[in-house]
Amino acid sequence: MKMGVIGGAGLLGSTTAFCVGCKNLVDEIKLIDIRENMVTSHAMDLTQAFLPLGGTKVTPAHYEDLGDCEILLCAAAVPEGKIADRNESLRKNVNLLLPICEQLDKYCRKDAVVITSAAPIDVLTYVLWDSLKWDKRKFIGFCANDTLRFKWATELVTGKHFDKLDALCVGEHGDGQVRLYDQMEYDGRPLVLTESEHERIEEETANWFARWQALESGRTTGWTSAVMMTAYIEAIVKNSGKVFPCSTVLAEQFGYEHVSMGMPCKLGTGGIQAVLDPQLTPTQKSALAQTADKISGLITQAGF
Repeated sequence: MKMGVIGGAGLLGSTTAFCVGCKNLVDEIKLIDIRENMVTSHAMDLTQAFLPLGGTKVTPAHYEDLGDCEILLCAAAVPEGKIADRNESLRKNVNLLLPICEQLDKYCRKDAVVITSAAPIDVLTYVLWDSLKWDKRKFIGFCANDTLRFKWATELVTGKHFDKLDALCVGEHGDGQVRLYDQMEYDGRPLVLTESEHERIEEETANWFARWQALESGRTTGWTSAVMMTAYIEAIVKNSGKVFPCSTVLAEQFGYEHVSMGMPCKLGTGGIQAVLDPQLTPTQKSALAQTADKISGLITQAGF
């Protein structure tokens, strides 16, 4: 199996390539970026790094080289600056994405799985699908970090071990995410939080992005994202059927239309094998409906 990475010179693209190669998940990784010197240096370095780990081949590439790639990671994005909301990147990243879609449509196989990570992820996942018109199950928007941070904040506040927590965020990768407190479990049993714990977890998760932006580091969360992105890719490659939160194009599913947003998705060969019903409470359904309306409005704003 081969994987193409668009935006392969950047932190997320190159780190995901590193993580995938360390696990020896694919035979070859092809890196594309306007900074050709950078992807060439990455390819030279990574190819040698992977020799003791299974020998994944890494090559600098162009769009015409992606025709045999079963997985495409679109990690290209405008440079990260200080923003109050991820949706501020909307127009810039849509303008960046549309020429990429033209190249993918021209050179790539129509059954390739396409994973995108640029903000706003939900809108851009829909734009990718609407532009290419491939099977919607092939398009995956990366939003696993929201659930990861939900669990991180729960461990921070309660002292519960991260790896025993079962929790999920659905909805927008942004302010419109819906954290499913009522469905939380710990070590297979329902987790009941105190009001104080709930408030502290909510504060930690809701304010995390603002604290990150205040650092003005000029970088994305490339390492965290790459680890979780690799988990997506591993599930697809190994056809594991593992369930992850993914932004997925919903067509009349669960009563939502003209939207892509985070839902629990079973991943395996071919991409999204099933979108699972998260069994929402009435309050959660109301919150998710508001989020769907918000994302749909942004998609319309983007011209789709």
